[in-house]
Amino acid sequence: MTVRVLLITGSLGPGGTELAVATLARELAARGRVAPRIVTLGDGGEHAERLRAAGVPVEELGISGGARSLGGLRRLRLIPQMIRHERIRIVHTFLFDADFYGMLAARRGAPWAIVTTRRAIKRGRLLHLLGYRLTNPLVDRIVCNSEAVSRFTLHAEGASRRKVLVIPNGVDAARFERGDGATMRRRLGLRTEDLVVGAVGTIKKVKGQAVLLEAMRPLFERHAALRLVLAGEVTRGYGEELRRQAAALGWEDRVLFPGVIEEVPDLLAALDLFVLPSLSEGMSNALLEAMAAGRPIVATEAGGNGECLDGGNAGLLVPPGDAEALGRALERLLEAPDRRRDLARRARGRVQDEYSLGKMLDRTETLYAELLGRDWKPLIRRPTALTGDRPAAAGRGPR
Repeated sequence: MTVRVLLITGSLGPGGTELAVATLARELAARGRVAPRIVTLGDGGEHAERLRAAGVPVEELGISGGARSLGGLRRLRLIPQMIRHERIRIVHTFLFDADFYGMLAARRGAPWAIVTTRRAIKRGRLLHLLGYRLTNPLVDRIVCNSEAVSRFTLHAEGASRRKVLVIPNGVDAARFERGDGATMRRRLGLRTEDLVVGAVGTIKKVKGQAVLLEAMRPLFERHAALRLVLAGEVTRGYGEELRRQAAALGWEDRVLFPGVIEEVPDLLAALDLFVLPSLSEGMSNALLEAMAAGRPIVATEAGGNGECLDGGNAGLLVPPGDAEALGRALERLLEAPDRRRDLARRARGRVQDEYSLGKMLDRTETLYAELLGRDWKPLIRRPTALTGDRPAAAGRGPR
């Protein structure tokens, strides 16, 4: 008998969390022990049709003007109706509006258990933290995607240790081992002899691309074949600022802004060195994908980056916002191809051991089974990355 689970999220557009929700739903459905459905508070975005084609129902509430608007509150009434009609057992929410408004609406449908997620360290988001403090007593589990996010959740939200656990992100490592770097280089106008550094992810201030450009200044002067690729959705003001910064330094032909590239394995295979200059992170999917692709990595020690890279054993770590330290780390690897190959090998092995898609799905199914008091132990491995204290007893859990 399958377990009916409702995943509620803000949208399914571009973004790491949106991709994670879509992947979770699709892969759980393929395994067959969980029957997932998705509700998006806004539009379904780019993943909705693909999920429907894979047999995962997606309901788009199309709320505009915010979930707390009169129209939004009316649309939220559909959630408890769906829970009762579809006999949903577990509700699992993602992103703040879903964690707060979606969760409150879901409680009216009286599911067996409610799980919310934390995927970022929200320093300065005081209203979000207050909202979580108010609603944490109403949920059964709070899933964090890294130990760093877990520590922040316990401290900043005052969450119960019995409710908080870690299920790290997972990636399909095999998919990222098959990238066609040569074809992608030709597409981007890069030569075989170019030395290519790249960052992949939404181009916005918190991702630190401005710090990376500053770090590249002395490297461009010393390495004539050096190129920088900044791939991802460009936020208007910040993206224009970065383009002006590159143009002012005469780097128009050395800094590429290719936008969103769907063929991420090919893009990663085209890079000689991957860099994640984020000022803040939870657990970066882009970092895990680069590790799976076997890229040597320099990343800031923000959020879960240090956990992913095994404290620096599988990639170099630098302080967030420190352009000088970032430049030195990049230079060390640019001049040491043997070191790059060693770090790449370690990074790929770490993803396979700790951050595989299968392991993330095992841990999620185990959580659902424990909440329902079921015994799926013969079918799935016990989780190995749950935090600290024992999780609360199975069943309805602490309220």
